[in-house]
This record gives sequence, structure tokens and C-alpha cells, in this order.
Amino acid sequence: MKPGQSIKRHIICRFFFWFFFLLLYLPLSAQNDGAEADAANPTKPKAGAQDNGASPPPNAKAGAQDGGGEDAIRLPQAEITVKKDSSEYVTQDEMERSGAQDLWEALRRLPGVIQAGGGGMRNESNVTVRGMDERMMPAFIDGIPLTAPYRGEADDARFLSADLEDIEIQKGYSSLLLGDSMLGGALIMRSAMPRAPFEAFYKTSAEFDGIFKYASFFNATGIGTRQEHFYAKTVFQLRDRDHYRLPQKYTPDPLNIQQKGDRVFSDSRDLKLTILAGWTPRADVSLNASYVLIDSDKGVSPEETQGAQTTFNVWTLWQKQTFSLNAIYEGASLFAKALFYLDKFDNTLAVASSIHNVEIENYENPSRYDDYSAGLRLEERYTFNEKNILSAAFNVKQDGHKDNKDGTRTKEISEITFSLGSEYEYKPFNALTLRASLGISCFTPLFLYSINELTQSDAAFLWQAQGAFFFDITPNHTLRITTAKKNHIPTMRMRYSETVIQGSGTVIPNPGLKPEEALNNELGYQGTFVLNGRPFLNCGASVYCNYIYNMLAEEMIGGAIHRINADSSVYYGFEAGIKFFANDFLYAGAAFTIARYAIKYSIEGHNAIGNYPQFSCNFYAVLTPFAHVPYKKLTGFSIMPQVEYEGARYGSQRMINVNAANVLNAFTLVSLKLNYRLNESCSFSFMARNLFDELYYLQNNALPMGGRSFSFDFAWKL
Repeated sequence: MKPGQSIKRHIICRFFFWFFFLLLYLPLSAQNDGAEADAANPTKPKAGAQDNGASPPPNAKAGAQDGGGEDAIRLPQAEITVKKDSSEYVTQDEMERSGAQDLWEALRRLPGVIQAGGGGMRNESNVTVRGMDERMMPAFIDGIPLTAPYRGEADDARFLSADLEDIEIQKGYSSLLLGDSMLGGALIMRSAMPRAPFEAFYKTSAEFDGIFKYASFFNATGIGTRQEHFYAKTVFQLRDRDHYRLPQKYTPDPLNIQQKGDRVFSDSRDLKLTILAGWTPRADVSLNASYVLIDSDKGVSPEETQGAQTTFNVWTLWQKQTFSLNAIYEGASLFAKALFYLDKFDNTLAVASSIHNVEIENYENPSRYDDYSAGLRLEERYTFNEKNILSAAFNVKQDGHKDNKDGTRTKEISEITFSLGSEYEYKPFNALTLRASLGISCFTPLFLYSINELTQSDAAFLWQAQGAFFFDITPNHTLRITTAKKNHIPTMRMRYSETVIQGSGTVIPNPGLKPEEALNNELGYQGTFVLNGRPFLNCGASVYCNYIYNMLAEEMIGGAIHRINADSSVYYGFEAGIKFFANDFLYAGAAFTIARYAIKYSIEGHNAIGNYPQFSCNFYAVLTPFAHVPYKKLTGFSIMPQVEYEGARYGSQRMINVNAANVLNAFTLVSLKLNYRLNESCSFSFMARNLFDELYYLQNNALPMGGRSFSFDFAWKL
């Protein structure tokens, strides 16, 4: 349940109490010492993060924050080491700078990433990457797949991010060591590991809407330790949203329950608990266990169509639990890892037939979905010498789903997948690195119960392959060419959906669906430019072309939907990102995406692609105007403007008909953040989001996203 108004007032009062207490009573000497330490050593290297099933960013900035925001107002050092991959990364520093509190917000500024959802009947928030949705690119946390096997997608806004080290998006070339069905790549999250004998952080945020009415709060706190033979960490996060306010330009339908002002049913609550502990009996051996709980109250999801509301969906349960056990050996030449995990996802969706029934909590037809994944991964990497590295992994994963509607078991599914992946890296000479990967998978249905006597899916044998060339033009500039043949097993919902031919009561099954296939190609560049012996510009660019075959399509039979493999299309485009390190006063970055497509065939005659705008870009800057003034108190002040632009696009379906589709208009969002670092440990910031109260939509037939808002944040880290 949501905290009462008195609790909300208590949280806000506590926020300001701690801010003024620390501002007035923290020793000035600590502030001066911290400023001098910053000048002498602006980047403090710390122990790296745990290997979590996929390679961490080779040049990730040392000492990424654990949610404390310490580096959020410092100008980072230019990276000289060039990445030997085609991934995109979001560090905890960057999440702090942008004010991101969850996975959905953290990903929005990466090239090729487009936000989808943010409302609608399921009230879900997801993303597409180069036009491919999350069913085509599974998400992992510390190497563990985030379970949603029935639908193939969860809700990114539910995954709070203060406990993460970084987030990586592997696009066309993705690690086959992680398993199967990575047609579009993979989304990888890594938990921040403890690095010091004692460490702790606390951050809190109070948000107000455009008329300065309380809107939400966010709290995150963590404590950890790393000893010679033991380490442990726990992080607790809670976000409670009372409402968000619609932009002033919104014109309501007079028959709709939604009028101007606060977005109805926009309250929600998200709780996340992360606990991990490890034992290191030797320097090269680590054993650890972790538990993650995500419990969300998503509240009510109205239809959001024009006219009078007739149906209100109500989430009475949304919970994920993840357990894992890791054993890691890392010697001079051999790396080996064993991972066991159990991931559970339980949710219940009910219906209220009127606003009165919502108010009295009189819900009908509750539908409970219980999903799980249990798996084992055995991984090994052997370095023969500096020119030859061989990696291999064996995965076995069992997925399950139970469907209970209004107290009656209607469906139960169990499936198992075996996969074997390998990668060989060869460096014939210093300037050239070659990579080749091969993966094979065997998908086998185990059990099916259906009240409508659906037919069980066929087993499938799949293979994936990819190759890459990395050529160092100079030590600071690298060209890459990658190509990958990938596939994706249709989700349980696609294979076991139940639609009825009108007038006959006959259910149309979809048991014969084949995997979708893709050929992903990319030509890329990554480099650092140096001026007067100092790196001042990091930039990366890529041209991609992805062919997708056997795309899942929907044909209508007697008013019922029948899913088949029929469509094919080509996604292609250009992406670029730059980071500019001007001097001690200015650091800036930008990302651009130009996207195009060609539909080769559509069984329903669709002529457009959804969630694929032709152009999008974003820009941010960090300015420290008083970096070298004698008065030390001013050196911690920074100004951070952010601008996002997204071109017009069609709605959420993969393929659509232009004549029947709603166009989501282009929009520009401007935000401004002011940050003041009190000392080495504490910082305070103010952020204005959607500064010009832009009216914009992220989903067809949904209400607009939030208008202008203001937040006050405090972060402390020891």
C-alpha cells in the first residue's frame, strides 16, 4: 500500500533536515581536504566489478559510483583505450547526471534506443533498439536472464538502478556465451560490488509537479564491506509516486475521465532489495550468493481511449525474485565460472467495470501469471598467449508459466533449452584482432496443459554465428566490421495464444511457429583525438543493416488472429556518439541516430514500421564555471543542461498500416540540473525536467507523458 500523506510529509521534512544539518555542521576542513584531493587525483581507481557473465566495458571509468553521486559533478577524464566491441554503456555516473532512477530512464539517451509504452492498458514501459523490441534482445542482470518467458518482455520502469555498476547494450554482435534467442542483441546490467572495508551511501529525492505540488519521493541506501576473505553488500530502494501532472497544452475529451491537471491513476510504488555476499578463500577464487526482490504496485491502468472509460485494469500483484549462486576461478591463463539461478515473476491483473468499483476495490476476472526460469551456466575462458583466447559456455534453462483466471487453472507450460556457445579471439599482429563465435541450441517443450486443448509446440534446433574484425588505424583509432546470424524463438504467448473464430467458438492455435531469423551487419569506428598531448574528444560511429526473415505476422481468420511466419524487412541506419572534454570548465556529449527501413513482404499489406523514428538525438553538458576560483566553496558548483529530440513515429506495433495508424508527433525535451558538491562525500542538486512543459506521447491511444516537474536531491557516500 502507498504511504499516507503524513509519511510523505515526514520524508520531505527529513530530506531538508539532513540537507541543512550537513550544510551547517560538516567540518570545513573536510571540504578543503576533499577539494585538494580532487585536484591532485580527479579519478580514483578502485577494484573492478565482478565478472557477471559478459565482459565488462574494457575502458569503463574506474570507481563508478554505487548510487552516491560523488562524481556526478566532476568532469571525467577522456578515455584513451579504444573499446574492442560495438556495445553502448551507461555508467552509474551518467545515471546520476541525467537523474535516471530506473532502467527505462537510464537507456533513453543511447543511440538507437527508443522508449515505448509509458502507459496504456498494461501500463508498461519498454524500449526498442534499432527497431527491435525486447522480445528479440533478452535482458540479463549479472548474467541471469530476467524472466518473462510468457510475454517476452517485462516493464523496465520497475527496475530501479541505484544498485547497478553499469548497463550495457550489445547490439548486432552479442555474447553467445549468454545463451539463445538474441536476435537483436542483449541488454546487460551489472550490480556494483563492494570495494572498501566499509562503504555506505544514501540518496533521497523529492519531486514536485509543475505547480510545485508534491509528486513523488525516491530513497536509496546501501552498505557494504570487502575484507580479505569476505565481502557483502545490501541496497534498499523505494520510489513512491503520488501522481504526475499532464502538460498544460493537453486538450481533454469532455467524455473521458481524464481532464486537465493531474494524470488519473498515475500513482505507483516500486521497492527493490538487493543482497549479496561472497567468500574469497584465495585471491583467484570467489564464491558468492545474491538475492534480488522487486515488488511493485502499478495501480490502475485505464483504457486511455477517447470517449467514456468502460474498463479499468488493476495490477494487484507485480513481483520478481531472483536467487543466484556463483563460483569463479580467475588464474593467469584460465577463467572459469559456474552460475546457478532461479528467477520468478508473479503478476495478477484484474478488471474493474466502473470508477466506483475502482474506488471500492471491487475487481473482477483476476488473471494470475506465474513465470519462472531455473538455469545453470558453465563458462570458461583460456588465454593461450596474447594472440589467442578461447571462450566457451554451456547453458541449460527451464522456463515455466502458469495461468490462473478467476480461480481456474487455464494453462500450464514447461520448456527446456540447452545451448552451447564458443568464441575465439585471434590477434595475428598488433593492429588487427579477429573474433568468431558459434552457438547451437536445442529447444524442447516438456509439458502443456490447456483448458482449450491447445497443441504443443514443436522442438527446434537452432544455430547462431558471428564474426568481427577490429583494425587499429592508430593506437587511438579503431575500425570494426561485424556480421551476425541470429534467431529468436517465439514467446509462449505467441505460440499458445487463444483467439476464437466469431460465431463458431473454435480456438485458432499457433503451434507451428518457427524462429525468426536475422542477419545483422555493422561497420563502425571508435577513437580518441589528442590535442597538445591531452585527449579532448572521444567519438564513435556505426552504419548498420539488419535483415529479418520469418518475422511473426498476424492474419485475420473469421475475426480471430492467427500468428504465422510470413513477413520480412530490412532495418538500416547511422548512429554516432561523441564526448567532448574541452577543459576543466566544460564536458559535453551528444548522440545521433538516423534510421530507415524497407518492408520486403507483409502478409497483411503493412507499409510502415512502428517505434522507429527517422531521426533522434540528444545533447548534454557539464559546466563548472568556478573550477579555479580561490573561494573553494564555489568549486563544487555545476550546471548541466540536457536536450532530447525525437522525430515523428508510428505507434507500438512492429508493422502497421499507415492509413490506420496514429502518428506520434516529434518532440523536444529540455531539462536543467544544478549540482553543488558540499565536500568529498555529499552533494545536493536541483533538477527541472521537461522545462518547457512539452506535450508528447510514447504510445498510440494513450495519454501524454508528464509535463514540467522539479526535484530536489541529496546524496551522501562514504
